[in-house]
Amino acid sequence: QGFKDNLHAVFCLAENAVGPCATRPDDIHILYSGKTVEINNTDAEGRLILADGVAYACKDLGADIILDMATLTGAQGIATGKYHAAVLTNNEEWEKACVKAGRNCGDLVHPLVYCPELHFSEFTSAVADMKNSVADRDNTPSSCAGLFIASHIGFDWPGVWVHVDIAAPVHA
Repeated sequence: QGFKDNLHAVFCLAENAVGPCATRPDDIHILYSGKTVEINNTDAEGRLILADGVAYACKDLGADIILDMATLTGAQGIATGKYHAAVLTNNEEWEKACVKAGRNCGDLVHPLVYCPELHFSEFTSAVADMKNSVADRDNTPSSCAGLFIASHIGFDWPGVWVHVDIAAPVHA
């Protein structure tokens, strides 16, 4: 259909398994971006490898548009309901395009608040660059989970980043 750009799919898969090598609270991981992450929620494991995936797409694939999609947070269903996925992006035109595309194809999306300057402080850590989960679960946890991922490509990255949380709609 005339598509001439390079398109890469990076699959970031996680299993939340118990064992001697499993991540424990207070562990500190060095992610592919080089950032250190203090584990304060072992159930927020998916965002760790998703952050590695977007960092890989940025650093190794030279992507100028990164779209990540995941069943990331249970809070997504509260934020946008069971029929609308949540979309978070650094680009207003792409946000509008995602909403329009969702209406056209039936996979509905609704925008989340994108406000790193107000919400990224939820990840403050005394011993690492950041924690892997929010301090205040009442402060836009779905937006914050997306911001965690975006931070691994950098909030000043000049490309387009789009995050789609499909946790509730995947079951509807």
